[in-house]
Amino acid sequence: MVLRFLRNKVVEVEPLPDGQLLVTWKLADDLLEAEMRLKVQPPDLEITEAEASISRCPHQECAMAPDLIENVEGVRIGSGLRKIVRGLLEGPEGCSILSAGVLECCNAVILHFTRPGIQARDGVRLTEEEQIAGSRENLKNNPRLVRSCIAFADDSPIMQGLDL
Repeated sequence: MVLRFLRNKVVEVEPLPDGQLLVTWKLADDLLEAEMRLKVQPPDLEITEAEASISRCPHQECAMAPDLIENVEGVRIGSGLRKIVRGLLEGPEGCSILSAGVLECCNAVILHFTRPGIQARDGVRLTEEEQIAGSRENLKNNPRLVRSCIAFADDSPIMQGLDL
């Protein structure tokens, strides 16, 4: 017997004319189909709008969960995000699929801001001090990235000397 399983997942970040970011997340596999749209307002990276739909899902608790997505409106992308999102979207009445989708959308927003700097440095030989200085400048422009990952943790060399 041959078992097969196919999963497609797409996350896109699109800058809008009003300065917000539109993040679209789509997941489709043999068992479920879900879609999510978040609007994020820089520089605080606050989720201003959230909507989701689940067309197909084997989990009973996820049937009414798209209504829960509005709970993440007002949440800021930054430290404590995982705990906040899981508290708002998971549990007996919640849906871990939506929680995972929101976290993936937030990761995409962080990559949206960090990717241009990484691409600009691609192929260019910089000293370690120059790399750290570039990362510090990026943090000054995007303060919500502080404590968003281990590279921007309080004891990181990048964070030393910054008053953020």
